[in-house]
Amino acid sequence: MRYFITFLWMLWTVSAFAQNDPQAKEILDKAAAKFKAYPAAEIEFTLTMENPDEDISETHEGKAWMKGNLYKLNLMDVENFYDGKNIYTYMPEVQEVNIKNPNEEEEEMLNPTTLFDIHNQGFNQKLISQTDGIAYIELFPTDPNRNFTKIGIWVNSATASIQKVTSFGKDGDQVSITIKNIKQSSPVPDDAFFKFDTAKHPEVEVIDLR
Repeated sequence: MRYFITFLWMLWTVSAFAQNDPQAKEILDKAAAKFKAYPAAEIEFTLTMENPDEDISETHEGKAWMKGNLYKLNLMDVENFYDGKNIYTYMPEVQEVNIKNPNEEEEEMLNPTTLFDIHNQGFNQKLISQTDGIAYIELFPTDPNRNFTKIGIWVNSATASIQKVTSFGKDGDQVSITIKNIKQSSPVPDDAFFKFDTAKHPEVEVIDLR
């Protein structure tokens, strides 16, 4: 979970100005528009973190559901819910849920929808290659003090679907999110799906941090 949060945090905290490669922007804009057109979406993904110098290699399966600004994220045995007001972090192994009223930064840091609009969040962007229908685009942070050198994005040009996003850290860390499947949720889940209902889980200890 910490790698996913760190990854999204890096995407959000870059500066707000970018120089755009028109071809790269067109491809990424199409992918973003396709995702935003879904009334609600389900995504299955794989999160990997590698650093050969540190002999680190981890892989975790995850799933996310999104509806507008609401989301549910299951990753590394933790379930995160956001109902538009509160973030619920449920840890089944210890039967505990933390509830907090997040600030704007925390909402952005956890929200998986950030992944699909990163090119508009402060990068120089460049189309590197188009091979076998897959466009590879690199985003370079305009702030040289960031702790990563670039973000790589692989997009299926025919379907306008993001397949993979990788951050390349200055310390040798490579954190990747590979999209295994993305589809429109059917039926569209009720808003209650994005909230942990403490009344239905009396066995769970509630830590209210609001």
